[in-house]
Amino acid sequence: MNPILGLPQGRLDYQCLLVVPGIVVPWGLSRLIGNYYDRTLGRVERLPLQSRLTEWLTGTGFLIAAIIGWVVDSLQRLPVSVSGLIMAGAYFAQWWRTGRLFPHKALLAALLVGLSLLPLTGVPADGHWYDLFGGFVVPITLGIILSIGSVLDHIALVRNLQDLSTVEP
Repeated sequence: MNPILGLPQGRLDYQCLLVVPGIVVPWGLSRLIGNYYDRTLGRVERLPLQSRLTEWLTGTGFLIAAIIGWVVDSLQRLPVSVSGLIMAGAYFAQWWRTGRLFPHKALLAALLVGLSLLPLTGVPADGHWYDLFGGFVVPITLGIILSIGSVLDHIALVRNLQDLSTVEP
């Protein structure tokens, strides 16, 4: 058994093919949304170099933590989802960093913490969250929550930018 993928050694399962749309669809949507922002709201100034570096380091650190969480989850040794807790921490940090401007980030963080710790309450009955839906419950749930968060971020960003466009310089 390959503990990282949760599949028998050397076997490619159809579920692994979910990775392709999981990468291609968000990339394509980000291009479309970026073009929409450029057309509707105009170009925005880039972050200063120091801020870009901080953002890049933070993003890289989160990515490394997410990969470690995914590996820990794939070993199926803990009754909780480490990936979900890392994602919750990221949402909470974003909410805190923005001065509590986006309440949906705190709500999504709380939802992720609840879902990640759910097996400690006996749900599912055997306490093994990784058996649900063929072992893909955590990635599916995280994907859905990330999608909801992205749509809410988009709505908040467009509203805030439109409000700023009415302010006279």
